[in-house]
Amino acid sequence: MQTEALGIMSEYYGSATDMQEDEYILTELGKKDGITANIAKGTVTYKNKEYTLSEITGGTEEKQTLEKNNLEEITLANAEKGSAEEALLKEQSVRAVITEKEDKMNKAVIPTGFYYVTGTPSTGLVISDKMGDDDSNSKKGNQFVWIPCSGTNGITYEKTDDNGTGNHGLASYWEEYKSKQWYYTTVPSGYTNAGQAITGWSDNGGNYASVTKYGGFYIGRYEAGVPRDADFYADSEGATYYKEEKKNSEEVLSMRPIVQKGTQSWNYISQEKAKKVSENMYKASTSVTSGLVDSYAWDTAVKWMASDSKYSGIGMDSKNYGNYLDNTTITANTLYALHRYANRNATGVANNKNDYWTVATKYKKANITSGRVTLGTSIRDQYEFALNSYDDTNYNYYIYKELATGAADETKVKNIYDMAGNMWEWTTETGNHTTANGSSGTTFAVLRGGGFGNYGSDGPVSIRHGNGSATGFSIDIGFRPVLYIR
Repeated sequence: MQTEALGIMSEYYGSATDMQEDEYILTELGKKDGITANIAKGTVTYKNKEYTLSEITGGTEEKQTLEKNNLEEITLANAEKGSAEEALLKEQSVRAVITEKEDKMNKAVIPTGFYYVTGTPSTGLVISDKMGDDDSNSKKGNQFVWIPCSGTNGITYEKTDDNGTGNHGLASYWEEYKSKQWYYTTVPSGYTNAGQAITGWSDNGGNYASVTKYGGFYIGRYEAGVPRDADFYADSEGATYYKEEKKNSEEVLSMRPIVQKGTQSWNYISQEKAKKVSENMYKASTSVTSGLVDSYAWDTAVKWMASDSKYSGIGMDSKNYGNYLDNTTITANTLYALHRYANRNATGVANNKNDYWTVATKYKKANITSGRVTLGTSIRDQYEFALNSYDDTNYNYYIYKELATGAADETKVKNIYDMAGNMWEWTTETGNHTTANGSSGTTFAVLRGGGFGNYGSDGPVSIRHGNGSATGFSIDIGFRPVLYIR
């Protein structure tokens, strides 16, 4: 059976099928005599014994990595009868349970259709939806990191069982980092009903039931990226860079983002559309639900990072862990910025407020550092900004650089990349105001994590910024999906 499975796997990569890899292999195996396939469960039965797909194919790399990290994979084939693990594995949504050999209380649940990549439940266990994927994401699977909310090294899930009210005021993590937040309390000028009070900052996201049942949840390893089949995707030398006219159009509502290494973050997208496309990722899945990251998941992930003494101060100052103005540690020649932005700052013209951003029109690889670089006369020819002229007497010109997703290991904390810096990231937390006639007014949505134009002390990973409309978009705003097991 193993030989047949490996042969089918080879056929898959040469086929034009729209099926996921595991679904294709299981479907074809199920056509063989004596083999019964359970596609929803991700298993096959042969001679009255049930096997997971990784067991059939040998899962050589996966098994070697598990052994190297001193982990044990529990499946229905080897689960102890009557154990909690066996009970979970009998559900269609669970493929395996990974435990640490030295402390079996530390565990992660692997949903059906996903595969172990690297890490441990205590240090950042990574899964992918592509079989055989690795730490470098060579198979281009979407990767997620387990946030343990149980076990010896787990962190308490921020949201309590509040009967669905989503009252963020109950959250202890919110209280701890409340000095790092900015909220509109009244509708600002420029919006209808300016001056009216904004009330009800809340988040009805999260999934207390799933986290409690499975002991944790998954967060995107990388910032959400532009889908590779989109006509506005650009990661090749000389590719045209597109802005909001395509990235935030109505056409994107049927698209699915990618969570993969070395691609362009999906910026210029509103919170409303980021929420929708995040939900699209695994809409047909029977094992997980995907969505835009909620405040409870974000805060819990931050506290889990900070629980490690190495990162204990990250919630208050993330300078060394993100693409910020004041981080100059990201200097490796292998890094590159997918997009560069030039900003013009007035120096000697007191009444001139015509400062502006312009975007490099073409993608171009180059050695970079993080932070801001002065666009001096000696390097201007290296960039393709649409500046008609330079007025060095009255203005300074700077370059701000956006990193590709997961481009810099300096931004990795417990196997999660770029939660601090690079892009501000939309969440499901919102605030609303009510107009004089009682109708709903503008919805404002919360951004987290800081961006490439911020400082790591002012805009750390814990920051909560509620000063943007849910329909707005910008060059430095992206998003990140989260997964809950069904």
